[in-house]
Amino acid sequence: MPTLPIWLALLLVGVPAAHVLIAPYTKVEESFTIHAAYDVLRYGFAPRALEMQSLTYRCSLPSSTACFTSSRARVDHQWDHRTFPGAVPRSFLPPILLAVVSWPVAALANLGGITRTSVDVQVLVRLVLAFAFSASYAHLARTIWTRYGPSTAKLFVIISLIQFHVPYYAGRTLPNFTALPFVVLAVSLVLRGRNFAGIALMTAVATVVRLELALFVVPLALNLVIIRRMSLLSALAAGVVGGVGSLLVAAPIDYTLWAPVLPHESLPGFTPTSALWPELSAMIFNVVDGHADEWGVMHATFYATSLGKMLAGALPLVNGGILWAIVLAITGNKDSVISDTNLQRCVGEVSRVFGPPVVALVGCLTTVGHKEWRFIVYVMPILNILAGSTASALWYIPHRAGRVVTRLGVLALLAITLAVTAFSTYVSTANYPGGQVWTTLNTLAIPEGSTIHFPSYPLQTGATLFTFTHASAAASGTSGALAFPAQQSPTWVYSKNEDVALLTPAGAWAADIDYVITHNAASWISGHKAYRNGELMWTEVANIGGLNGVRRGGKYFLEVAWGKKLSILKRVD
Repeated sequence: MPTLPIWLALLLVGVPAAHVLIAPYTKVEESFTIHAAYDVLRYGFAPRALEMQSLTYRCSLPSSTACFTSSRARVDHQWDHRTFPGAVPRSFLPPILLAVVSWPVAALANLGGITRTSVDVQVLVRLVLAFAFSASYAHLARTIWTRYGPSTAKLFVIISLIQFHVPYYAGRTLPNFTALPFVVLAVSLVLRGRNFAGIALMTAVATVVRLELALFVVPLALNLVIIRRMSLLSALAAGVVGGVGSLLVAAPIDYTLWAPVLPHESLPGFTPTSALWPELSAMIFNVVDGHADEWGVMHATFYATSLGKMLAGALPLVNGGILWAIVLAITGNKDSVISDTNLQRCVGEVSRVFGPPVVALVGCLTTVGHKEWRFIVYVMPILNILAGSTASALWYIPHRAGRVVTRLGVLALLAITLAVTAFSTYVSTANYPGGQVWTTLNTLAIPEGSTIHFPSYPLQTGATLFTFTHASAAASGTSGALAFPAQQSPTWVYSKNEDVALLTPAGAWAADIDYVITHNAASWISGHKAYRNGELMWTEVANIGGLNGVRRGGKYFLEVAWGKKLSILKRVD
């Protein structure tokens, strides 16, 4: 296999890494994996890290659950999922692998003084994930280079990296993007003719990480059998090795970590048995039982429009390349000015091998009410191969006069894609007000032992355990002492308690909360509910701005609206 040029390799590593550095914070969909990685790095796998620890904090409501560290004695489970398990159980195997790979990087960075706060450790974890993405795309690019030529490979990489969605999310700890590097590697293996390894790997990822991938890998395996690239016995064996093998590894881990938690008040429909195969349990809960629709039902055309947005300027290249290859196949004129055997070979092979699974995945998921673009993100590298092949054919079209026009057309499409990405990145970086809270808190003179309450909104928009930079590190194991920088002073208590009483000024005040992070400050500092015995209970000491939205209109046809997103309120005694 060829070695990629240095500039191409640097682009593959640098672009996803730049997205992580530009937007270092996360959203709620990423919380399970990022918090599980935090727990592994901070506490390790010692049994005591999974046991309940009794800690005591002050609370003026002895019989209430309204305190973060509620009642006189709080039960601290250390690992976050025991208290906040999320919407559905997920496998711990991906975050554990991510944390294990990240640990030596974090330890070396800590010893070298590169990381100053736990937020820096979060960035390192995300950079490790982004590097896995880069490595998988480099593997695929080398495969394309060998099979379809260097021009197609280079343009595939360029097109993939200047798009917004995939590179921006490459370092984000959503399950879809912990799965994506393995899917890309599996696609590359299949193109190399290593079908057994590719099917086994993709089946393993579907089994443990994202079960919707079964809608891709099963049609892919059947298609490989039909086109005689794989025997039926080999396809079945690959599925068994990948599926059963991955479950044998993941099930003991997931059962050990989930069984003591289930059933949980947040997950009443799940039992310890559900922990044996979390992904199947989540699929039944979301799809079979219909709970996914509670997050919204989208129109049947959602995935078609989403693909257009993700591809941006590459969309005409994908469609044009398929049409071009069809015309060449029908006419059979190899001497035509538009003839391109490399295009025919690339589009023909990729469409023949991956066309049926792409259609199956998108088509089947279209029948499900709740839709998200990331559910079909796995088709993007395949479509970008077609786009790269088309761009290459246009760039080197034989007719000299026509070549000028086609090259200008390719450059225009790349420029459009880059412009869309630049704008999308610009507005997206301002969409994490919760992640910025820690820097604002550091500007306030908050005394030792203060309790800071985070309701759901800041936790949904960037606040994570990594951003709780002044949390006590007393419970850290040896691994945590090496992976994380020294304890920040003063030490604060961070509340994520979901008790509804803490959403009211009186409830939070009675629970001895010292600071509240809220997106609804008006109801806390004005109106009759803001007063206790005629005295105001809370005062605003800082606020955090961010993105309010993007709408059509204005001088440049789009207007970006900014505004106050969060307020930091201080208790008035």
